[in-house]
Amino acid sequence: MAARSTRQAQQQHADRAPGGVRAGQPDDSYAHVFWTAFRRSANAMFVAGLDRRIVAVNEAGTALAGRSADTLTGERMTMLLDDPAEAPDDAVWRAQVLRGESFGQRRIRRPDGSTRVVDFAMRASRAGGTVLVLAVCVRDRGARRSERAHEPAPLTRREQEIVRRIALGEVTPEICASLHIAPDTVRTHVRNAMAKTGARTRAQLIAIALTEGLLDA
Repeated sequence: MAARSTRQAQQQHADRAPGGVRAGQPDDSYAHVFWTAFRRSANAMFVAGLDRRIVAVNEAGTALAGRSADTLTGERMTMLLDDPAEAPDDAVWRAQVLRGESFGQRRIRRPDGSTRVVDFAMRASRAGGTVLVLAVCVRDRGARRSERAHEPAPLTRREQEIVRRIALGEVTPEICASLHIAPDTVRTHVRNAMAKTGARTRAQLIAIALTEGLLDA
């Protein structure tokens, strides 16, 4: 009974999405957009508190970590790293995610001893009185940009559609086939979306778009 209560409490915490929205609210369309991308995405995604403890993880995240959601929930994000010393200390990390500037590349170590290199981005957002952090990990090697983060500008309908598909884990050939457009067109829309959001990588683009509500069609 105690274990069940603990899991229920963890799920209630996990059901609060960045931006102050809760999964399952029928009158909040963006909650559905966020959690659809979070749950269905082929990109590994985690939601954590400012203490770095994981409160939600999607299926791709459990596959990346090689651990179950129950095992990951409550653990610190740094336990995923091959070399935890690569991560900044807590104070520096909090400052980075609050500025929306936490991104880069890390090596993830799995329980079987294997490792996987991912590009990641983390972005904080207030959920009521709580600050939560969305972490997105992708293996796509997107080009990095030199601009500093800034207030995101609205995306066009086509940019929203393409970024939404990227958030779900689709790659350029799949997007081209679905939307009947050329690869150069996809790349142009991605570059424009990155310029509008200040994103340096596709992982950062996903994190910004989801936490800022930019995919609310």
